[in-house]
Amino acid sequence: MSSTFRYGLPLAFALLLTLAWADAFFWGAGTQVQGFENKAAVKTPVLRLDYLDAFPREAEPWFNDNFPWKGFFQRFNARLQQITNARSPLPDLVVLGEDGWLFKGGLQLDIYRGKRRFTPAELREVTQELLARRDSIEARGGKYYLAIAPLKHHIYPEFLPDHVRPLNQEYAVRQLYTALAGTGLAYIDLHTPLRNYALTHPPLHLRPRPDAPERFDSLFLSASASDLYFRTDHHWTVRAGLLAAATILDTLLAAGFTTFPLEEKSYRISASIADGMTLAKIIGTNRPRQDLALTLHHDWKTEQVARPELPIPDRFPYKQSYIRNRVQSDPTLRTTLPSLFVTRESFGENLLRPLSEHFGSTFFLFDEWKHQLNLPDYEREGGDVYLQLIWEGFIFNLLDTPEEDGKWGGG
Repeated sequence: MSSTFRYGLPLAFALLLTLAWADAFFWGAGTQVQGFENKAAVKTPVLRLDYLDAFPREAEPWFNDNFPWKGFFQRFNARLQQITNARSPLPDLVVLGEDGWLFKGGLQLDIYRGKRRFTPAELREVTQELLARRDSIEARGGKYYLAIAPLKHHIYPEFLPDHVRPLNQEYAVRQLYTALAGTGLAYIDLHTPLRNYALTHPPLHLRPRPDAPERFDSLFLSASASDLYFRTDHHWTVRAGLLAAATILDTLLAAGFTTFPLEEKSYRISASIADGMTLAKIIGTNRPRQDLALTLHHDWKTEQVARPELPIPDRFPYKQSYIRNRVQSDPTLRTTLPSLFVTRESFGENLLRPLSEHFGSTFFLFDEWKHQLNLPDYEREGGDVYLQLIWEGFIFNLLDTPEEDGKWGGG
């Protein structure tokens, strides 16, 4: 190896690092394009002169998180991977699908493929836990229901890449439904109605008009109001929330609750162009005009009730969403319609207002992705109906020891 290469390469690398940090402190040109990995930041390592052995190992992940040009290189790598092999630069986090659709990787992909299923012992543990929850609610005069919001993979599998194939059709949620079938515990299957709707209302290709690249055809926007999930995010849209709310209400009506069915015609959904969302940001491929945002319109009959007396956990990132309490504006309906208590996470957001329209009062608790019963909150608020809403990607949080990738911050 020549001396020029031997000494020049380390010097060039040192110069690059110096330039990156100088840019971060003085100019900021290269730090304007950042990555978004949707995880907690690595703690700053502690330098102990009496014990240096551990410092390099602890400093490396911190450096990787804080390198000023990290986002720039992430985006370059993401585009290179897309162009050269049509694969995600972070396949454990995000899977590149067809036609610009993105899907969660890691645990959620394993759940879809049937690679991560409940063991017999885990299935018994979860079943016993849910039955205990049902008994606790019924002992207090309520009716317990379980509803699981499907993974995007199960609703739009045709947009997954060819190399992604299910290994077992009886995935974890179906295992759980089978185990619960003979117990009398009321669960609400959301997978079947959402998948059937997706088959009859397939998404259209997202493309600009050739004669006006910055405008999208109004017919396309109108048809896209049927999309059930965002293209560059793992969450469902207000269309899916409306369909899920209708399914839940139909179940309650069949059980004899004195509410009324959801009239879809009384709701209007509008579509607008949106920038790339969470999954695109994670792998650095987000760009303007990459997705669609749907908005739900209705002549709302309920109103929000402020609950300042209820404390919000300090670490909870979405303070305004921790507690949502809505009541009927009409005092007669407020007392004659049944009441609803919901333990949820982010998938409950698009259910919140449509469901509230059919109850005298509703209390939604975002329980920090723990998916517990939250019995003290229920005893305080009450509720004729208790709804436990869980995203399928978090289904293993029902175990005493949940999956690491099933916690918020990792997924």
